[in-house]
Amino acid sequence: MIRPKFLFITMLMMLPFFGITQDAIIDLENILIRNVTVIDQERKSEDVVVSILIKQGKLNLVTKDQIALSKDDIAFDATGGFIFGELEVGKPAGFIILDQDPRINVDIILDTKSYAIFAVSKGKVILNTMVRIDDDDMQGQLSGWESYTSPPLALPLSYQNNRKWNVFRTKPVTAVLGGAILMENTRWFSDDPVNEQQVGDLSEFKGGSVRGFRAGLGGTFNFKKPWSYLFTFGTRAFERGFSEDDLSEFVLYDYRVDIPLGSASLSVGKTRETISISRLSSLIYLPSQQERASVADGLLPSRNIGITINNNFAKERMTWAAGVFNNWFETNRSISDNPTVFTGRITALPYQSEDESNLVHLGIAGRYSNAAAGIRYKSKTEIFSGPVSVDTDLIDDAESTFHYGLELALRKGPFILVSEFIQSNVRSSTFNDPVFKGYYIVASYTITGEIRSYNKRGGVFNKVKVANGINTGGWGELEVYSRWSSVDMTDQSIDGGEMNTFSAGINWYPISAIQVNINYRYSTLDRFGDVGYNSGLVSRLVFILE
Repeated sequence: MIRPKFLFITMLMMLPFFGITQDAIIDLENILIRNVTVIDQERKSEDVVVSILIKQGKLNLVTKDQIALSKDDIAFDATGGFIFGELEVGKPAGFIILDQDPRINVDIILDTKSYAIFAVSKGKVILNTMVRIDDDDMQGQLSGWESYTSPPLALPLSYQNNRKWNVFRTKPVTAVLGGAILMENTRWFSDDPVNEQQVGDLSEFKGGSVRGFRAGLGGTFNFKKPWSYLFTFGTRAFERGFSEDDLSEFVLYDYRVDIPLGSASLSVGKTRETISISRLSSLIYLPSQQERASVADGLLPSRNIGITINNNFAKERMTWAAGVFNNWFETNRSISDNPTVFTGRITALPYQSEDESNLVHLGIAGRYSNAAAGIRYKSKTEIFSGPVSVDTDLIDDAESTFHYGLELALRKGPFILVSEFIQSNVRSSTFNDPVFKGYYIVASYTITGEIRSYNKRGGVFNKVKVANGINTGGWGELEVYSRWSSVDMTDQSIDGGEMNTFSAGINWYPISAIQVNINYRYSTLDRFGDVGYNSGLVSRLVFILE
């Protein structure tokens, strides 16, 4: 009988003969590896999934509990890989991780090159192909999830907790069911006669309503380098405003597959266009706000069907992304009769403190469309249960449009400031090439001290992680915020209107699965030669399936 220790030493010695000892050498103080399967070679007990911490080349900790990721650590996800070696705490680390169970297939031992994903000998890492974990918000997410956009709502969710009813795991496929329901109450405080002539009587929009319901299925196809998939759906039957023809009982929001290409990621399907930090962020995880700024909602689409590719570089201080889109599949028109769109975005972190609590984000993005079938821009008052306030109407002879966006974000601990400028240049001989533009500035401060983490893969901010919920004797996460936004859809002979909006509010997460939000807004609208104003208060309750 071959002893496990002899088997491990033999496997480690075989690595040089397969030409992979220099594949990925890491020379770091602390290395954290999550989701490692420790197998029972004697088959006397069950396998266990653990986390392993290596400090200064020595094995520091092996535990079934989650190990927090400190600022000095670099973390990897072993995605359930099988470990062989001496796991003796305090000794120089020496073990190998395989991506399949060697007890089932002896070829795994004979062909180390094909199956080894990590190896460390005498405290020095000589092989690593595991998925990097950027920060603790990646903890518990689907392994290999490298999509560009932040997953909508609560997807992807913790897939390692097999006790949860909404988690399904098989060897080839992992699946997680998630969703959210948003309920809100709208109260309009003022609506002067000019504004009533511009947009109509606002009293018909007051009262309680279901803002939206969404559910989704996300997960991975567990190849050697896992593919991710996402499918989300919901209903707009609760919505009011815009044209009633736009309402549908059932809506497919996302259906896409994310495929790793080396260090890059390729997404195919219906997804967010690679433009605008606001549009790339999930609605309920935006810094503080209930709704996106009118300029982002009015000038940029929500989603589109196409292909995107993205990656980061400069030691994760910069990202790039590009995409091509045409949603002919959902419009029942040919590709040539539907607008074809090209997008690109670059972000950078010119400053980041040593502990990463303070940073400066810069971004620039562009979007070109051939404007087939014309274009139309419109936006509400930044209160969902309300009327359209700015509207260019259809520009049917538009030859093309070009958007560009500029982004600036500052984070200093629990304080965050995000600003964005967006402009669309329209080529139209009838309307003399009008230009529409706008901007917003939002400031947020988390009173309870949590810091909104930064996604270095996508160049966006994640949700605030509740540090001490009411279920553990704390107060939850409490945040105050304010925003100023402006959109101008009047130029040349088009009088779409110019709207400025001030908003302020409080956001409370008693636990991570519940959000309570109160938001006040005051808007002025310059349209049809007059200036009107309105104000209102929206209270919202959100339940999130995690």
